[in-house]
Amino acid sequence: MNTHHDKHAAATTATAARRSGRRWLIAAALAVAAAAGGSSVAGVGPGLPGHLHHSAHLPADPAAMAAHVDKMIDKFAPDASPYQKARLSAIARSALADLGPVHAQLRQAHVRAHELLMAPAVDRAALEQLRAEQMQRMDLASRRILAAVEDAAEVLTPEQRVRFAEHLHAHMH
Repeated sequence: MNTHHDKHAAATTATAARRSGRRWLIAAALAVAAAAGGSSVAGVGPGLPGHLHHSAHLPADPAAMAAHVDKMIDKFAPDASPYQKARLSAIARSALADLGPVHAQLRQAHVRAHELLMAPAVDRAALEQLRAEQMQRMDLASRRILAAVEDAAEVLTPEQRVRFAEHLHAHMH
């Protein structure tokens, strides 16, 4: 019996499992972020990270939003049980409710950045303060999205998480 080989094989298996878990977590976070914000984040504003490009707008009506969330769950977790779908829906709706004000603040800051950059004199201190505030907002949003993804991961079985990750991978590439 080669214990060195066994230890190496176990370590390789554990590393592969961690990588797979990280890939799933990243893919799920991106899906939640897209659904939650209705936009993608790109750090391409004139020197201002956190600039939002609106690629889609989610419905403002709560009933329409609930229908959108349910449609996304059916698309990304078609084999989920009714209980799982209800839990996933509650998690997504809670995250959306929490992220709505942050998204609005990011939009307002975007307008403010343009105002500052179009002023006759560039106020570097105000731009830096705005950038720092934006980074705090993005950190808050990132933490909330991660919490929602973690909660959703606990609802799904390991097999469902694998299928979900494969489905996301197919749609992202």
